[in-house]
Amino acid sequence: MLRNYFKIAWRNLLKNKSSSFINIMGLTIGISTCMVILIFVRYESTFDAHHSNAEKTYRIVQRYSLPEETLYWNTTAYPLAEALRNDFPEIDVVTQISGPVSRVFQVEDNFGNVKRFEESQVLFVDAQYPKTFDVHWLAGDLNSALSGINSVVLTAELAKKFFGLEKENYNSILGRTIFLQSKDPFTVTGVVASPPGNSDHQYTMLIPYEFFKINNEYFSSNWSGNYQGTTFVVLRSAKIKEALEKKIAGWKKKYLNPEDDKRIAYALQPLKEIHNETLYGNSPGGYIMPANILNTALIVALFILLIAIINFVNLLTAQSNSRSKEVGIRKVMGGGRFNLIVQFIFENSLIIIGILALSVFIVRILLNFLNTNLSVIDLQLELGWSHVGILLFIGGLTLALAAVYPALVVSAFKPIQALRNSIRFSGTNRFNLRKSLVTFQFAVVQLFVIAAIVLAMQMNHFRETDLGFSSDAVVITETPEFEKLEVYRERLLGNSGINKVAFGSGPPMAVNGIQLGTNYRLPEQPEEEVMMAEMKIADIHYLDFYDMELVAGRNFLGNKEAFDEFIVNETLLKSYGWNAEEAIGKKIQINEGQATIVGVVKDFNNNSLQNEISPCILLNWTYYQSNAFIKISDANHLSLGVIKNIWEQTFNNSIYDYQFLEDSIEKEYAVENLVFTGFGIFSILAISIGCLGLFGLMSFMISKKAKEIGIRKVLGATLFENLSLFTKEYIGLVALAFLVAAPLVYYFMNQWLEGFTYRIELSFWMFLSGGFVTLIIAILTCSFQSIKAALANPIYALKEE
Repeated sequence: MLRNYFKIAWRNLLKNKSSSFINIMGLTIGISTCMVILIFVRYESTFDAHHSNAEKTYRIVQRYSLPEETLYWNTTAYPLAEALRNDFPEIDVVTQISGPVSRVFQVEDNFGNVKRFEESQVLFVDAQYPKTFDVHWLAGDLNSALSGINSVVLTAELAKKFFGLEKENYNSILGRTIFLQSKDPFTVTGVVASPPGNSDHQYTMLIPYEFFKINNEYFSSNWSGNYQGTTFVVLRSAKIKEALEKKIAGWKKKYLNPEDDKRIAYALQPLKEIHNETLYGNSPGGYIMPANILNTALIVALFILLIAIINFVNLLTAQSNSRSKEVGIRKVMGGGRFNLIVQFIFENSLIIIGILALSVFIVRILLNFLNTNLSVIDLQLELGWSHVGILLFIGGLTLALAAVYPALVVSAFKPIQALRNSIRFSGTNRFNLRKSLVTFQFAVVQLFVIAAIVLAMQMNHFRETDLGFSSDAVVITETPEFEKLEVYRERLLGNSGINKVAFGSGPPMAVNGIQLGTNYRLPEQPEEEVMMAEMKIADIHYLDFYDMELVAGRNFLGNKEAFDEFIVNETLLKSYGWNAEEAIGKKIQINEGQATIVGVVKDFNNNSLQNEISPCILLNWTYYQSNAFIKISDANHLSLGVIKNIWEQTFNNSIYDYQFLEDSIEKEYAVENLVFTGFGIFSILAISIGCLGLFGLMSFMISKKAKEIGIRKVLGATLFENLSLFTKEYIGLVALAFLVAAPLVYYFMNQWLEGFTYRIELSFWMFLSGGFVTLIIAILTCSFQSIKAALANPIYALKEE
């Protein structure tokens, strides 16, 4: 019997080649897209869930309360970890990490050749780190590998890179020596596997925290500062979290000064929430994937799958008329409905199982493409056994909707109507189920199209907004030796392709995590009235380099080892109600010292456009001028080679690297770009699936109305009248779908835009454009088949009985 069912299914596929192809392609695209999205969502929502202590591990975060605002920090003072470890026996494990940071290492290979490498993922960890987070050891003893101050643990990839290992003989490099910055020797005491991609702690090298502590005594002992240190705790039970937070609230005054004790409140954030929670942000070196983005992606995946299934169901039920005589004969011959249901479910299931197999193949290709080309985040997506549940969910849902429903419809045909080929679906002339499904499909398509238009406009708004400074053709390089800055400048300006050079802590907009913070107040104000500002180190050429406008006062006259002058932005003046002229000559106290305001610069976007402009203080301080800013001729890319040669001549003990400022600013909108790209792709996919379904449905309807078209043509109907026979119905459905989609997309897009300080306003034309695009696509899809039928010779349609 099954063999017979298989033959019938195969013959029906061959009999309806075009419609079968359309059906298979539409459902394959839908299932493949849905699987990729679900795999991505699972990947992004399970960060650090692989650690055995994940359920009991928490990050210590802090709220910093000021008179006018509250700041939320994911890093804490370095001494916090040791104090918690000593004073709270109910905490099983406390670990302190710093970084990741970039460092230069010197290694001697097996042939005596000395090589230098710059590693950007160096993590300082204490001996409790492997007890908190699962680390897969390949060589060395986890209990002692990080106990020595000058010990170092490498990942397998870095071990091969440093020592040229051809085989996985990691024990052979234990005891080898590498040098930090050509001076500090480290002994290799362990080799570990690289952390999984869905881990917020990405590293290539682990160095004992004690080394960091000894070499950064001020930072590691300062309770008032916050210098990229992160503290994690493992509790004996998750139930004691709230009680412990209350206990810490009273305990902290033991170490904090009275003012900090009032301002700072510590909280325990569950490890598994860190990656998707936006309030505190991610630890240094990581990125946030907001939970609302993932929830939206889940909805998108479901919609894409549903419209693909709707296509499949619509085409199968539409084609069911061609099998009505088969159903009638089998029922007259005594065939029961149950047997018919089993047969049609079997036939449809065979097709769906084949589509699932094809989808798995396509998904592997798509995941590799995403991993390679999605540069905004470092993805390591792969299809494995852990995704069997996703495949079963999609397959089960598809089988339930796309295999069972058509089988129930076809098996319900009445024998007499079936043999007369006079099957009529209920509500044919009214708003029946098929029209409802088509309307739903168009509504989803319009939702995607309108959302993509809004996203494109917002991203374009980001690109066109005046940032208050010039960012064109700016190359940024590091300056590892402060004493050589002027030599570097003179050598650069000696080249005709280089227009300007300036030095500072970072560009005007805080990019790449480069942002220095400080407190500020008037000298006569008490310390509890301090406010927060960004601190930028800038030389005398900085304002001119970035075309920043002074609205009052003057520029710095010279760079100084001990600063005595400030230039502030207009936003800072609002704190005291000053105008620009009033501010000149006023003194301000910051954490690093006191100085006089000598200039006021016009507001510029010192934060990315998701956030407001914050108070900013520029210092003429030679300390921390760690970056060089180089303006090159737009078309002169030869200047990049010149910059590299000059840099290597000047800083010959370091490794050269550079970046364009515009690229760094673009990375600040990585998640937004990801959302925009995703919705653009999903819109194209939704339109493609919708067009395939509509094309197949129109093909079937035209084949059924071929004689009607022929008669109309013989009786004098024009081409337009024959076209309107098919298109007017779908124009109405598109209009109805627009009325459904427009309010939904308005609500969701308005919610999304509220997250931006600088945002576009939703306009009616954006919605009309989306509806118009969908309408044109629907008309073109219908017209292609309709014109073909309307132009055909009516004799061929009328001569057949």
